[in-house]
Amino acid sequence: MLCLSVLVPGGYTVNPSVMEITHVYAKLRSEFGRQCLFSDRPEEVMVDIQPEPSLASQFILKTRKDQGLQACRDMSEHQVNTERFESNSCGMNHVEGGWPKDINPKDVEQTIRFRKKVEKEENYIISLQHLGSVMEHCIKQNNAIDIYQQYFEEYEELEESSELPSAKTINILRYI
Repeated sequence: MLCLSVLVPGGYTVNPSVMEITHVYAKLRSEFGRQCLFSDRPEEVMVDIQPEPSLASQFILKTRKDQGLQACRDMSEHQVNTERFESNSCGMNHVEGGWPKDINPKDVEQTIRFRKKVEKEENYIISLQHLGSVMEHCIKQNNAIDIYQQYFEEYEELEESSELPSAKTINILRYI
């Protein structure tokens, strides 16, 4: 257990009541840089400094002494048997779901009418805009790539299409 004060340099914070150490990252994952790829290789001598004979007379041999230290008080761990809690795991298989009780999911006309009605609501537009910003945030987190690596070298370049890219909503599932 490491005992530290409330604020420690380097962004670490400590809750003194439970001695919980946390670190808050102020950077996005894409700003950390490239991943370190370590590999095993044989040792290599970079510098070999020979001892100086004139300083050998000043060398003092000290006896060894081993002593253990701890910077905080001793704490112990303890286990207790508690009452048994019985739980049950259950699930549901959704083939077609999320429809109100008065809508028959097998009737295509009813489902189309209900979808159009929901798409005209103000809450639907607001929730779509919110989900779009959340999705964009997640996509930006996953865009941490190496800009110097050549991706897709083996593929040929295709001719550019004059058609503008587009997206279309095919299905909306709303769980109530």
